[in-house]
Amino acid sequence: MKGRSLRVHLMSLYVLLAVLSGAIVPALGMRLTLSGFREYLERRRLSDLEALGQSLEALYREDGGWDRRRVMDVMRSSPRWGVPDIALWDADGNRLLPHGPGRGHGAHGRKVGGGKLAVVELNSGDRRIGLLEGSLQALPSRFDRDFVSRLARNTFLGALVMIAVACGLGYFVAGGLSRPVVRAAERARRISRGEYELDPEPPSGIREMDVLSRGVEDLGRSLAGQERLRRRLMVDIAHELRTPLTVVRSQLEAMADGIWEASPDRLALCVSEVGRLSALIGEVETLTHLEGEVLSVRVEDTDLAEFLRALLDALEPLFEGAEVALCRSLERDVRAEIDPERFRRVIDNLLSNALRYSDPGGRVEVRLLTRDGEAVIEVEDWGTGIAASDLPHVFDRFYRSDAARARATGGRGVGLAIAKAMVEAHGGTIAVSSTEGHGSRFAVTLPLAADAREMKTVKKDDKSID
Repeated sequence: MKGRSLRVHLMSLYVLLAVLSGAIVPALGMRLTLSGFREYLERRRLSDLEALGQSLEALYREDGGWDRRRVMDVMRSSPRWGVPDIALWDADGNRLLPHGPGRGHGAHGRKVGGGKLAVVELNSGDRRIGLLEGSLQALPSRFDRDFVSRLARNTFLGALVMIAVACGLGYFVAGGLSRPVVRAAERARRISRGEYELDPEPPSGIREMDVLSRGVEDLGRSLAGQERLRRRLMVDIAHELRTPLTVVRSQLEAMADGIWEASPDRLALCVSEVGRLSALIGEVETLTHLEGEVLSVRVEDTDLAEFLRALLDALEPLFEGAEVALCRSLERDVRAEIDPERFRRVIDNLLSNALRYSDPGGRVEVRLLTRDGEAVIEVEDWGTGIAASDLPHVFDRFYRSDAARARATGGRGVGLAIAKAMVEAHGGTIAVSSTEGHGSRFAVTLPLAADAREMKTVKKDDKSID
């Protein structure tokens, strides 16, 4: 597969960020430093100019006036100021020095010729004796230039070191981030090859990577479970098909060989086994239809209590023959929109399962009640129950919690899957709770019909008023 690896992508990103940071941050820092350094030089020159002004004031008081020769001597003795950098005027505005940057009386901070000029007022007592004007932007000294040069060189070297360190850290960080992804990809490839059982991955310390790893492990476990169900399904279907086919074949071969006569009883047995095959194929077709398409139901507003009462009355003889008590507790005025024919099959399946796993002398109870604005139908038995490991799969097609017992009692593992699909087609839900050895409870929840919801609300309000 073409394309760069995640590690290369991350490393490239780190290098790009390091280069940009190494170029922009030092350049910005250098610019700010030089700006601050220039301000420092200007403040230092202003301080020197003020010190020179104090020397000139002392000279004026000593001489009793301005002596140009002595003024020039003081100017030349200044360590940081040269005569061309300074202009001096007396109190009458006459220029005392032939050179200097000034072009008349300036003000402090005034720009002249592109440079800043500083003006210092000279006083003797309370009397102004002159103005001293000097440029704040003189050429830096050799030491200043050396400082700036060293600063630039050190900044450049620091940027190179920062880029190198960032690239090194990026290499290790990119590796740490990419390794869990690479391992997850490898585990996904193993799953695609059919290796579903994977050992748990040790935590990487990165939450998102751990979530990804756990997701891959969960996928493997889920596919492993589906594979087990698929194999079990194949075995169950093969058994369900083989048993009646074996009976029919043995009967027909015996009759063809003249061992048995083609009596009505033997022909009826063959017809019965063929009917069993047809029933199995019909259930599989029904389930495939229910799971593959949106099931259309012809609903009608139905009184669930009356619907269940009629159904239970019809099944009562079957329970009496098995010596299992069929009890009922049906709340009145519970209405829902159902397809009576399809929903009858749901209740038939639940009651058939309850009867199948109840021993003689046992009891099955059917309840109808309302809860949280919904109709709830519960079918509970006190039979063998369902193991906790089997509960998540009871609605899977062809799943049987105890294969040997299910075959002995005639179950195919399709009825509950069909019941679930039909309940969901009515906009409801079906759930199961069970304790092994103590029985099971199936609960079907349906939306109440509109008029039933209104009636329940009125009754509740009336009760609260009373």
